[in-house]
Amino acid sequence: MATVISFSIFKGGTGKTTSAVNTAAALVEKGKRVLLVDLDQQASSTRYVGIEPDSVNPTLYHVFLKQTPASVVRQHTAFGFDILPSSSLMAAIEESLDPGDEILLRDILKPLHDEYDYILVDTPPGKAGLAFNGIVAADWLFIPASAERMAIDGVSDLISHVQGIIWHKYRSELLKQQIRILFTMYKAGTNHSPGIVQATRRIYGGNVLDMLIPETIEFPRSFDLKQPILSLSPHHPGAEAYRQVAAWIIDHAKTTT
Repeated sequence: MATVISFSIFKGGTGKTTSAVNTAAALVEKGKRVLLVDLDQQASSTRYVGIEPDSVNPTLYHVFLKQTPASVVRQHTAFGFDILPSSSLMAAIEESLDPGDEILLRDILKPLHDEYDYILVDTPPGKAGLAFNGIVAADWLFIPASAERMAIDGVSDLISHVQGIIWHKYRSELLKQQIRILFTMYKAGTNHSPGIVQATRRIYGGNVLDMLIPETIEFPRSFDLKQPILSLSPHHPGAEAYRQVAAWIIDHAKTTT
């Protein structure tokens, strides 16, 4: 059974896509079978791996419509992992979701569990149906939080919503779901970023991961060049940080289903 890890936070611009794509690449380096799921209508993960969303048919949109199975939609990337690509059509799925539909992605992924060690989900920002689908599908929630003053508020907002609403609604499915906070855009040469991390650790303790993803121009550059940083700059500290994330996942993040 695959372990499903969703990269989730309601705030945008915190490194969800960067973390999902580069963690996938790092897990592949360690010999793991990985599927990346792009749940966002902006299709950032799909673009990141060099696939143009408008040229892909079918996509995850058609899977949600039950027109085609996920196994037909997935594509192999040049970086060793598979992807369920997204497109702007996912906006129509978002509009069509009703209360209770938060379970759809979980059901979509079930037939693929035996084919992968890890399924990583890049969720959209905001409190809406597709984001909740990403959360409900997950054995582990990784919250990518930029190391800045507002980060703790964003983390607190997601954790409060998950624990107060989603865990209550899907009690049996999410009984063993775990949450971890991954700091991104970390500025080691300042007092600000270390202070934010320390303050968050005082609140959430061991739920804050030890590895810190540095702020670097290499991440937007890797997106522009459509290569994970592990392929583009394999010796960069950012690449090594995601290798540490992958190592932690292998050691700790076991399936809870």
